[in-house]
Amino acid sequence: MVRQQNIKNLNTEKIGITILKSKLPNFIVPTKEEREHIYNKLGIEFKKYSRSVDGIVLNVPSAFEVETAKDCLLIEIKTTNARNVTRLPYGVFFGFTQNEEDLFKRFSNYRLCIVHTGLNEYVFLNFEEYSYLIQNKRVQYQINFKSN
Repeated sequence: MVRQQNIKNLNTEKIGITILKSKLPNFIVPTKEEREHIYNKLGIEFKKYSRSVDGIVLNVPSAFEVETAKDCLLIEIKTTNARNVTRLPYGVFFGFTQNEEDLFKRFSNYRLCIVHTGLNEYVFLNFEEYSYLIQNKRVQYQINFKSN
């Protein structure tokens, strides 16, 4: 059951990425090499945070031309298709890792992007907007047992 939900979430995220690509011509899902270049230029530890950014909005012609935070937005995508959400970002429920939130606090060019796949809409939030909108927040641990 849990695996099915993971697959559903991944499919919804793919739809969200498609929506962003159709609406933002400078949005990319970076390759490993592009991501490593950007992280290196911005002083982000690649090994620790490699999965904490889903996409990049470029303000320069290519990812390899990123030199400073002003050259791009780091995007973490959260998708929803909830019927009770009729106006973004209000009423959205999502999970957020500690690493994602740490980058969000630290980098002014990091954005949380909420994509509603049913409404075909998205919204970017900076850290202050995100903090203001939180109704409640709880910690949940992810546990991985050792392999046999």
